[in-house]
Amino acid sequence: GMKKEMIMSDAAVEQRRALIRRKKRERMGASPLGAKGLSEEQQTMIRELMDAQMKTFDTTFSNFKDFRLPAACSSGREVPGAAHTPVGEEAAKWSQVREDLCSLKVCLRLRGEDGSVQNYTPQADRSGAEIFSLLPHMADMSTYMFKGVINFAKVISHFRELPIEDQISLLKGATFEVCQLRFNTVFNAETGTWECGRLSYCLEDPAGGFQQLLLEPVLKFHYRLKRLQLHKEEYVLMQAISLFSPDRPGVVQRSVVDQLQERFAIALKAYIECNRPQPAHRFLFLKIMAMLTELRSINAQHTQKLLRIQDIHPFASPLMQELFSITDG
Repeated sequence: GMKKEMIMSDAAVEQRRALIRRKKRERMGASPLGAKGLSEEQQTMIRELMDAQMKTFDTTFSNFKDFRLPAACSSGREVPGAAHTPVGEEAAKWSQVREDLCSLKVCLRLRGEDGSVQNYTPQADRSGAEIFSLLPHMADMSTYMFKGVINFAKVISHFRELPIEDQISLLKGATFEVCQLRFNTVFNAETGTWECGRLSYCLEDPAGGFQQLLLEPVLKFHYRLKRLQLHKEEYVLMQAISLFSPDRPGVVQRSVVDQLQERFAIALKAYIECNRPQPAHRFLFLKIMAMLTELRSINAQHTQKLLRIQDIHPFASPLMQELFSITDG
């Protein structure tokens, strides 16, 4: 017969079962999509988003061709200075643009198919000329990325079911944000560089202080988001939550869009609970939602800066109009 002391009490049995359930949940943290806890509808939503991402975003940027380069894209030459010295009201506007854009400078590197490297390094002065020299190239990159976001949205069945007016309003509001989320997937936090295939971009701090560099909102955002080490599924769900924002200007079917956004947010929360070890990632969902709120604020600042550039520089005007109107196409 069995010894009496070997018989487990009801409390001990329940404690052992709880331990088994906890270990099972921990193992599920590394299990693939489809783990218990995600509904069939949520799994379908995530698969559709992943398919849309794969079809519309190539992280090697192999299709980004025929872009314009700055005149100074060489190993040694610098961009010429401004053609004239602004005065009066124009000088005040230039001062604002310098404050907006010249505190941090974009460095561009292009690796040729033959292994050669071309560098664009901004000149040392703060005239702003180097910013406008780079505008054609940045407009080409933005147009390429914007088209990818538009195509991404069109693959999503819920988006296609919305009225065309709401589709345009959602895209105009979210395109910059979705682009930043996509750019984060190619951001190297160790070097502070966006690695876009043969092209790479980094922000240079003229003061030479890394802490000062981190005060720049966009760069700070990329470092913080990269630190979360998100899965591809979490990135695409973030893109969907950003895209389906009911409070974008011009949205008519706000309640429909609001319900869709909530469904994507719930799917993100369920995905994290099923695929992330707990309790180490119990606050990940809240952190992601906070990052989306921060990105919304950066988007508003970005729009104001673009409008100021358009107002001050005649050459920039058609480029900015192209960036603002591309979603209408």
